[in-house]
Amino acid sequence: MPKLLLIGWDAADWKIINPLIDEGLMPHLKQLTERGVVGNLATLDPPFSPMLWTTIATGKRPYKHGVLGFSEPHPNGKDVRPVLSTSRKTKTLWNIFTQCGLKTHVVGWWPSHPAEPINGISISNFYQRGKKNENKPWYGLSPNSVFPANQAKRFSDLLLEPQDLAKSDFEFFVPGIDKLDENGMKRLESIGRVTADCASIYQAGMDIIQKEEWDFVAVYFDAIDHYCHGFMKYHPPKRPHIPENEYQAFKDVVRNGYRLHDALLGNILSEIGDDVTVMLISDHGFQPDHLRPKKIPREPAGPAAEHSQYGVFCLAGKGIKKDELIYGASLLDITPTILTVMGLPVGEDMDGKVLTAAFEEAPIPVYIPSWDEVPGEAGMHKITDQTAQEPDEQDEEVLKQLADLGYIDPVDDNKEVAYKKTKIECDYNLARAYLDGGKLDEAKEILEKLYAEYPTQGRFAFRLASLLQLKGQHEEARKIISGLRETETFDEKALDLVEAGLLIGENKGKEALSILKKLEGKIAPEESRLYLQLSKCYLQLNRLEAAEEMLLKELEVDFDQPEVHRLLGMTLLSDGRFSEASGAFLDSLALNYYQPMTHFHLGQALFNNGDYEAAASAYEMSLRFQPELNAARKQLIYIYDKQLDKPEKAIEHAQKFAEINDKNGTVVIVSGLPRSGTSLMMQAIHAGGMEVFVDEERPADENNKKGYYEHQLVKKIARNKTWISDAVGKGVKVISHLVQHLPARYKYKIIFMERHLSEITRSQQKMLKRLGKETTESNEKINAPLYIKFGEHLRDIKSWLEDQPHIEVCYVNYNEMINNPAGEAARVNNFLGKTLNVDKMSAVVDMELYREKTGILMVNGKR
Repeated sequence: MPKLLLIGWDAADWKIINPLIDEGLMPHLKQLTERGVVGNLATLDPPFSPMLWTTIATGKRPYKHGVLGFSEPHPNGKDVRPVLSTSRKTKTLWNIFTQCGLKTHVVGWWPSHPAEPINGISISNFYQRGKKNENKPWYGLSPNSVFPANQAKRFSDLLLEPQDLAKSDFEFFVPGIDKLDENGMKRLESIGRVTADCASIYQAGMDIIQKEEWDFVAVYFDAIDHYCHGFMKYHPPKRPHIPENEYQAFKDVVRNGYRLHDALLGNILSEIGDDVTVMLISDHGFQPDHLRPKKIPREPAGPAAEHSQYGVFCLAGKGIKKDELIYGASLLDITPTILTVMGLPVGEDMDGKVLTAAFEEAPIPVYIPSWDEVPGEAGMHKITDQTAQEPDEQDEEVLKQLADLGYIDPVDDNKEVAYKKTKIECDYNLARAYLDGGKLDEAKEILEKLYAEYPTQGRFAFRLASLLQLKGQHEEARKIISGLRETETFDEKALDLVEAGLLIGENKGKEALSILKKLEGKIAPEESRLYLQLSKCYLQLNRLEAAEEMLLKELEVDFDQPEVHRLLGMTLLSDGRFSEASGAFLDSLALNYYQPMTHFHLGQALFNNGDYEAAASAYEMSLRFQPELNAARKQLIYIYDKQLDKPEKAIEHAQKFAEINDKNGTVVIVSGLPRSGTSLMMQAIHAGGMEVFVDEERPADENNKKGYYEHQLVKKIARNKTWISDAVGKGVKVISHLVQHLPARYKYKIIFMERHLSEITRSQQKMLKRLGKETTESNEKINAPLYIKFGEHLRDIKSWLEDQPHIEVCYVNYNEMINNPAGEAARVNNFLGKTLNVDKMSAVVDMELYREKTGILMVNGKR
């Protein structure tokens, strides 16, 4: 059986580590990286340690594992408590290993109190808060902080407190301690507390590694995060607002905190054999450069603004590649990868993947539905035994420390108020977790409730507005922003940025560009993502060169933005630079692998470059993350059938394609060129009894006296397809130029309206004139280039429709509909399954509205 050691360094960041390695100051980590694989580890939102470390240990997102912050409402319905091991709703690695009979130990994991009765030793995150004293219960330790309980004295003896540190220990961090003033001494005290806690965890972990049998050990250190929150503002280079004397005193605290961890790592590695697999990770990073925020948001867990989105990942051991980089790793992947290393199956309900690229011989992961469904003793507490406990002094002490660190607001003396505040934070964190996991409807339900109760809380309002924008509900989002403007308590520049984002979402790039140009020079690019927003405007205006310039500027500000690399790839793809586009998409995926559409677009770039094998791999990966992405299946069917001679794979995808279409249902589409009779057909099917997907954004007017029967979201289908699910079983108008954007995971019945092009173009000219738009065309002539372009478009779209296995088409001639409404209505009704009232359908035809009649084509005045 393999042995695995998992070491957690909260907030460790390669941006700090790599320079220290280059200086020779972290030799032990360097040695570990050279005999294994390393890479970034993408974090989740919200980036709060208890939530993230629980995700690491379970392979599941917070809405599955149940840990939703630093504190939580007590089950008694009136108090507040720190998050506990009993807050978790699913098994961790150590529970799974206990169930499998493996000797398992865990030290200091957050949250792990009360210590769980696993097959080994469990030391909770309350352990280092104790004060050793043989005359007190539990020898000064927090009750239930050690399992088995008879080991309490052993680990109490290993505790270190700040007074146990020597002067030289403090001077390691702050050489001139004798020159510190009163405020400086308080900061020194915090260094002592953090360092003593770190040493206590180290000694407990080492004692277990040296003296116990083990298959798996997990040790968690939180000291780097504390050193960084307390002293990153002094980290070189010096920033103008930092006093010189403070800078000189504390500038080396962070780097020497890393050096301490490297020394401890070296001691641990010296105690284990080469046959032990070692994984060292962090849950997120910490901004050490120009991206450091100058101010911390005044909200609970505000200090998390100092975090960066990538932690560290290092894996070394037998069967692991040597001295190589690994891309696209996420916190979600840790548990599946460890289970695979240990020869155990992965739960299908886990949200991550096995990092197969780390292995010399890529393993084929084995899966079971869920480890939670596997019976047997797993070393988890019976929830009812723990939730009934009333808060104790230790809970209050931990809550006070969390408040002092800025992770939570100080607990209100009024219990009712404190309980309500804590419930709000947990709900908000849950909404953010849903958003991060792509569950927009679940997030929207929570955020709407929070916003309704607290409309002036900017974080709720901004988050809800962003979500509504994602769903294409721009007017609803704009109402929220307008409400914030009326309060006069929010920065107008921030609100203007949001307004520009809404305009971009509405495909109004020109209007958004005007706002953003006025903001240039007034806002910091690193805080506003200004260049990114500008690039989106230029993309909408098809100014590819300008878009590329802005994206490259944004990467100069912060290279580690997957969205910027993705957009750069889209820009290059649109420009026909397929090799460069592939590189940009790969850069994006290296930072965040969980992007199904980026894998899809990578497939497009590779396909256009003639690299069919790689394109197929990219399309397959997009389906792994989004199985209903039938657009990828369409491409794979073609590649496997026509390019790679793998007919069995083509058949497999074709069958799955059909299954997904059947499951998702059918959407009825009324299509054709504008002014081809699409509104008339929408009126007909609606009158016949079909529900239609429309809004009231565009009222009836002289051009369409009975209404347009359209929905504004349809215009945005190229960027937002979320509304399609709401149109299943309904009729929706989609002009022919947008039909190719229909997602392939649904079946469609398309009623395609046809009409004399001469009538269409003249009708369009008159409509433009009625709307007060400029037009150079007379009513008697037809512009030949426009006429030809429409004709080419119709030929192209009809050819495309013939190749779509999920689309059925019924072509309806507008002129026939006018002349024989009953016959055409009956034909449409047969096409739609004979469920409509034909008489009511035909009754909507009004001959008086047939205003552009012609049977003769005129081009520039000639017959």
